[in-house]
Amino acid sequence: MVSWDVTFGLMAIAFVLPFCFLYLKLDALRKRARNSHAELERLRYESRELEEHLRKDKGLFLEALGVPFLLVRSSGRLVMCNQEAGRLLGLDVNQSVNLLRVLAPDSPFRKVVQEAVLATGQMEHALQAEVEGELRVYRAMSTPLGNADRHIGIVIRDVTEEHRTQVIRRDFVANASHELRTPLTIIRGYLENLLEDETTAADELMRTRSLRLMKKHADRIVRLVEDMLALSRLENTENYLSRKEFDLAQVVDDVRLRLEGLITRQQATLRLDIAPQPFLMQGDKFYWSQILFNLMENALKNNPERPICLSVTAHREADGTMMICVEDDGVGIAAEALPFIFNRFYRADATGRIKGTGLGLSIVKHAVEAHGGSIRAESTPGVCTRFVIRL
Repeated sequence: MVSWDVTFGLMAIAFVLPFCFLYLKLDALRKRARNSHAELERLRYESRELEEHLRKDKGLFLEALGVPFLLVRSSGRLVMCNQEAGRLLGLDVNQSVNLLRVLAPDSPFRKVVQEAVLATGQMEHALQAEVEGELRVYRAMSTPLGNADRHIGIVIRDVTEEHRTQVIRRDFVANASHELRTPLTIIRGYLENLLEDETTAADELMRTRSLRLMKKHADRIVRLVEDMLALSRLENTENYLSRKEFDLAQVVDDVRLRLEGLITRQQATLRLDIAPQPFLMQGDKFYWSQILFNLMENALKNNPERPICLSVTAHREADGTMMICVEDDGVGIAAEALPFIFNRFYRADATGRIKGTGLGLSIVKHAVEAHGGSIRAESTPGVCTRFVIRL
């Protein structure tokens, strides 16, 4: 017969064992839950890290575009943009704003967004906008991305320099055609007189006069073509600009000899102050001769009836900078004309009394800049005009 102790022991074991088993099961579940929670946290951390990497990579990609980029919804709300776009439009790149509300009603960029969100396909937009006080020309391209959120990508390119180049080329062709037409018309007129009018052809005095005038205008055409070729070469300095050591004082003396007849005829005074001598510098001697010739001849030609004092000075400053100055005490340049004197075919003298191709100062500016320098003009009418070259 089984004793009560054994019976109670068996009953205790029968009662406790399930609880022990349940406890162990629960403990295993708790450990698994803790491990799952830790794994979940790890996955969340990795997910956040991945999102951060994606955000940074996306930002790097947008900045690497180098042009303003916007991604907007069909409502006009900004999804993202790069720093270039933020600076251009005055936006905080970290804020999601509705561009149709924050951009000024008269903003040309607002019009681009309006047209982009309404368009069903890719569109190109041409616009002009004042940025930092300067009128700039832009070309924007908007493209619907076709995703579920109906995002639209907008890329904006600054084409101001391209536009200016086109305008310069167009004006250059128009001005060159005009400048060539006048002497060619005169030459053609005299040729027709000589060929069709027997009296003119037989008159030696008239014939000689006609030929001299034709030669004068042919020389004008030749100089115009030479100046245009010089400008063309300067725009491709890699092939045409040589860099050798030469003495600037010698170049100035050569220019003085070329202009000696004009200096004597106008009773002008020439003063040279170049120190030290020899004044050695690196560059294209031919173009430096053109620079100084054009500046000195320009001063003399603009004062045909007034004996002027023309001075050419050159020196080196303590930091090694070279300063070259051509100055005269003639009639000067009006303040309203001063900003335009380096433009091609621009003439400060509107009367037409002073002859020239209108390209001399443009050649000077291009040649100086091709040598890595800068030139500025200063003038007080009736007192002095000064061209300062800094290298």
